[in-house]
Amino acid sequence: MTKNIGIEAIEYYLPDKVTTSKELSELFDYDVGFIEDKIGVKNLYSSDSDGTTQLAVKALDKVLERFPNLRSEIELLVVCTQTPNYQLPQTSSQVQNICKLPNSIMAIDLNLGCSGFVYGLSIVESIMKNLDFKKAVLITAETYSHIINQEDRNTRCLFSDASAATLVSTKGKIFSGKYRFGSDGSFFDKLIVNPAINNGYLYMDGRAIYNFTSSTIADEIRKICIDNNNILDDIDYFVLHQASSYVIKSIAKRSNVRNEDRFIDYLDIFGNTVSSSIPIALKKLMNEKGRGGLKLAISGFGVGLSWGSTILETIKGVENV
Repeated sequence: MTKNIGIEAIEYYLPDKVTTSKELSELFDYDVGFIEDKIGVKNLYSSDSDGTTQLAVKALDKVLERFPNLRSEIELLVVCTQTPNYQLPQTSSQVQNICKLPNSIMAIDLNLGCSGFVYGLSIVESIMKNLDFKKAVLITAETYSHIINQEDRNTRCLFSDASAATLVSTKGKIFSGKYRFGSDGSFFDKLIVNPAINNGYLYMDGRAIYNFTSSTIADEIRKICIDNNNILDDIDYFVLHQASSYVIKSIAKRSNVRNEDRFIDYLDIFGNTVSSSIPIALKKLMNEKGRGGLKLAISGFGVGLSWGSTILETIKGVENV
């Protein structure tokens, strides 16, 4: 049975096109301070020519550059996206072909949004343990710019296109504990793309989403700590889905955690990158403050509505993730 399965490496890709907070303020007659301080955004990234498949390939290519043998040794590829190039076939099969991965790999897609990294990590680990796999990659990739009405300031000022590729292997440096998941489909239409409404663009009821996250996720964080025999003070950093700075601060306040600076906020650098926000934040956090013995609470939440959380622990050498 495969053991010691954990995150060995993370790489991410951001498109070249950048929209600044100043440009957004001029476009929508917003105060720059509101965009930067409350939403938390200074730069947003978007892809005009590349679709989700291309973003996924570019993130995976960065992992393959670091681990050349992975191209022939990978056994499982999971791609999490809600903005695929095509309704079918699955994005993972396209990535497998473009990156010249073995035909023998298991390649599957997940249709999940902001909770997708946590769900995906759990699924990858489970498959690896059950099938005795040694190496797998979880890709999260979205091109929300392709489904956003460019005149809708509620969504245009928040989301970034991005992708992240997470290598999960038996040489892991970051290991997960027990997971918690949840779904509430009664809110399905609060963050939705429906061809029959809003001209087929992304619709977001920001107030409803905020009320959900602020009332649900703080309690989930406490529960995932209990499930993993921890208390809140045991956690070094809380790496939540980077929904907005306001959401992160609200959850931090409601969780009653001492020193709210332990809640990571990289919105000013990346914007809301949907399912890629947690792996991107983990990569940056480990590069800045990584060391062995860290305990990290991660929680993804959003479209569905769906949420998932776990506790990660790091070993020596994690700063090179």
